[in-house]
Amino acid sequence: MRSMTGFGRGRARGERVHVQVDLKSLNHRFLEVRVRGLGDLPLLAARCEESLKERFGRGTIEATVSLDFLGFPRPKYINREAAKGLWEELRRLSRELGAPPPSLEALLGLGVVQEGIPDEEALWPVISEALEEAMIALERAREEEGRRLREALLREADTLEELLRKAEDEVPRSLERFKEKLRENLVELGQLDETRIALEVSIWAERADVREELDRLRSHLERLRGLLEAEGPVGREMEFLAQEIGREANTLAAKSRGVPLGEIALELRLCAERIREQARNVE
Repeated sequence: MRSMTGFGRGRARGERVHVQVDLKSLNHRFLEVRVRGLGDLPLLAARCEESLKERFGRGTIEATVSLDFLGFPRPKYINREAAKGLWEELRRLSRELGAPPPSLEALLGLGVVQEGIPDEEALWPVISEALEEAMIALERAREEEGRRLREALLREADTLEELLRKAEDEVPRSLERFKEKLRENLVELGQLDETRIALEVSIWAERADVREELDRLRSHLERLRGLLEAEGPVGREMEFLAQEIGREANTLAAKSRGVPLGEIALELRLCAERIREQARNVE
């Protein structure tokens, strides 16, 4: 089990470039990858994104790639199309204003000189090395946080099991309390009738029957324990499972005919919500 939150950094050095990759991972229902720092190198950005998607299954992953060319200047070139357009505009403006014609020096100061794009194929091995190191570091961070999440979820599973045991024990006691209370009321009214008591108890038991809800809750508990031992992404299914546990707890609360069972149902709802909150952090 892995968390979706973590940080990883990787560095690599080539002949003329030093690369640093920082990876930050946050919670997200699905997988979303963003690569920054390679705006003029789209092919490299796409390869970084592809590598990250192959490695991770869920979460928002932000990758920041920093390139240091170690004092080697990137080659410069003149954007000829932009220069031609600006030159014509400057000449037109000078005629309208009656000003001297533009100079080449003025044109070059208007941003038509740009840095050349590095050889992406030559850069990729260095970037790939730094990215791999960063991904390993991020995986370790997510696994470490995942271990803490698993421990917390195991405690919640134990709590859920204890609450289910209490609910299962409480059901027959609730029925017996209802039967005794009904008997007391009928005695006070002088209308004690065992046949009527049996009928009323039967009706009450049918309306308050929560065996199906308890069976489904126990099934959900078994599935939760299975997910806690599973490999790979399980967070989305765990969130759904917590939602189902909460739904069964709500039904249990609606059917409860006594304070003890109602309180247990409330505790089950709270437990389901805690499981859901933890599952939102699980890959």
